[in-house]
Amino acid sequence: MNLYLQVDNGTIKKAAFRGEGCSISMASASMMTELLKNKTLTEAASYRKAMENLIRRGHIPESIDLGDSMALQGVHALRARHNCALMTWQALDRVLKDHQEYTNFL
Repeated sequence: MNLYLQVDNGTIKKAAFRGEGCSISMASASMMTELLKNKTLTEAASYRKAMENLIRRGHIPESIDLGDSMALQGVHALRARHNCALMTWQALDRVLKDHQEYTNFL
């Protein structure tokens, strides 16, 4: 799975993914890319953390609206499928870290 983000002044203008996977990973990737459009990188990091807490711990976020991604809350009970739901979110985490390292380098 490849994740593509167009970032302008710290805001995600476009988000897309390319790849194949199980239905959970594809649904999660699709919902994530829609959720991230026009969000700041800081907001994206908050969404990523909230999604991981939802899937791995079953914690439903109170202050963050995950939108359609909430449909994946049942995956929490399917431990073997956690990585499916979080694959693209983990790619987002890498993009955010790379962006921060690049910004700090400048």
